[in-house]
Order: sequence, then structure tokens, then C-alpha cells
Amino acid sequence: MSLDELVVATEKIDTVYVTKLQGNLNNFTATKCIQSVTSSLKHGPVILDLEELNMVTTQGIQAFRTLNEESFLQKHKIILINIPASIRQAFQMAGIRNLFPIATNEEGAFKMATRGLR
Repeated sequence: MSLDELVVATEKIDTVYVTKLQGNLNNFTATKCIQSVTSSLKHGPVILDLEELNMVTTQGIQAFRTLNEESFLQKHKIILINIPASIRQAFQMAGIRNLFPIATNEEGAFKMATRGLR
């Protein structure tokens, strides 16, 4: 996979959207990521699976900040799961480690996503 590739796969389960990011989040791919996740946020909470995210650049960090703003505006949560150590480190260095709730697994993320909806 080249540096300018990001695969965004979204699946709707009940009222929750599970989005998997695969590849690199950078200046070439940030817009694609923002558009896809924002589209889902308009309809419900999003679980963002980062297990196959290889790299996040400064532009990728900015994309996460934008998604946080969209989450607030749409009044739906974004919950992160499966964050690789290198991505955790990038989040920590950029000061956004606590921007989103983080679940240990998909089941926990579903509980967090649906809390307050019922």
C-alpha cells in the first residue's frame, strides 16, 4: 500500500457505524477519512477501528481534531478501538490522546456508543 492510500470500510450494525481505517492518514487521505466518518456521524455513533492504520501525519492529527468537532456538532460519539502503539504515541505527542473515548474491544465500544440512546 502506497503512502497516498487509505481504505475506509464502514458497516452499520443497528444504529452504530463501525468504520475501519487501513493504510495511512496524511495530507493525501485526510479529506477522504473526514468525509466518510462525517457522513456516518450524521446518522449515529461511530466506532473507529484503527488496527490497520499504519501512519498518522500532522494532517492526519488535524483530521482527528476535525472529526472531534463534527462529533460534537452532530451529537454522536466517536469511539476508538484497536489503536496501534505507534498511533497512540502520535496521539500523545500531538496532545490529543484524550480527545475520544477509547474502548478495549468492539463489544465495549458498542456499549459506550449506545449508552444514553435508549
